[in-house]
Amino acid sequence: MIGSETVRAGGGLYGIPPENESDFIKPRRDVGLPYWVIVDSKGITKGLLHTCRSFEFCKDVVVLISRKTSADFINYLKERNYDYLVCGDRRVNLQKAYNGLTEKYKISTIMVDSGPTLNRVLLDAGLIDEISLLVFPVLVGKKSDKLLARLNFEKHNASLRLLEHEVLDKGLVSLRYQVLRHKTEF
Repeated sequence: MIGSETVRAGGGLYGIPPENESDFIKPRRDVGLPYWVIVDSKGITKGLLHTCRSFEFCKDVVVLISRKTSADFINYLKERNYDYLVCGDRRVNLQKAYNGLTEKYKISTIMVDSGPTLNRVLLDAGLIDEISLLVFPVLVGKKSDKLLARLNFEKHNASLRLLEHEVLDKGLVSLRYQVLRHKTEF
């Protein structure tokens, strides 16, 4: 699962090639590949989704939208044969999205690779079971404040239990935590 802002940021980093005719056709790929599920009730990814669809290691793109999503964006999705699920009124209701994804696509595990906003919402909704972090031995200054600073919601902290840790090449550390369901206030 990816947030629309993360898709937009990736497009800005890597450039956006123009669409071509093949971008309007659902790819035929191995059934064992994962879907890229993109949360986008505002149509932020319009003009960008073909870059996600072209990624060879995904089956296809599924977009999560709300009832308030513009008709223009919905037409964009339909014209290009993207699957989409309406999961909420003003914004995407992630619990409804999870239920819809498990029912329609038989998805049992969702991996989230996104920014602080989607991660925080998922964490607060109790939809994250584990958090995996890769810690690089580099301090990057102002640009590193987003992810961990915005993960906690208001006064609640997420309690974690370390499941696994591993030191990798060049000082990189892999950490895997279980998210405990109770919330602790500090």
